[in-house]
Amino acid sequence: MTRGRSVSSLALLAACVLSGACATSRYTQSRIEALPPDVAGRPGSAVSLEIEGLKVGIQTLDRTPEQVPIRHLRLRFTLEPNELGYSFDPGQVVLRTADGQEFRARGGQYLPVNPKATFDLAFGVAVEPEAQVELELGGLARGTRRLEPVTLRLARRRGRAIDRMYWLEAIGYALTVLSYPYGGV
Repeated sequence: MTRGRSVSSLALLAACVLSGACATSRYTQSRIEALPPDVAGRPGSAVSLEIEGLKVGIQTLDRTPEQVPIRHLRLRFTLEPNELGYSFDPGQVVLRTADGQEFRARGGQYLPVNPKATFDLAFGVAVEPEAQVELELGGLARGTRRLEPVTLRLARRRGRAIDRMYWLEAIGYALTVLSYPYGGV
């Protein structure tokens, strides 16, 4: 057996062992697909953007196994002001579906934004697979001046996660297989 052939055989064997050492599951999760052109940030299930000196982190909390029905959209907002004086009313965040229906999170009053403030928002509707909805991020203020709402586009996508790695089993199996030509372990 040539050296190149043994290396490729070893790589194939390692791939088989590692794939056998993983337990995976399929899930769906909402993610932010698009940001306005004037807002810096990258789409994903967790995004960071800055609005007039206020850093806003948004994370989707609706990861669900594929076979489980989707109940509702949950989002976590983390607000990091560069100075004091910002406030936030979660009740002014609007989720708008493709048919024009609007859903709001609970709220109704402006709350001061302290450093690393976290707000969990729930909406009475789920983002269905392949449907796109808009999230209008309103309710932000600096002093007495309200900041302009920012509209983000959300969609639900499929994914696959590694739930568990059976490392000890995989290492034992690999040692057995790799040492087989030399008399076994």
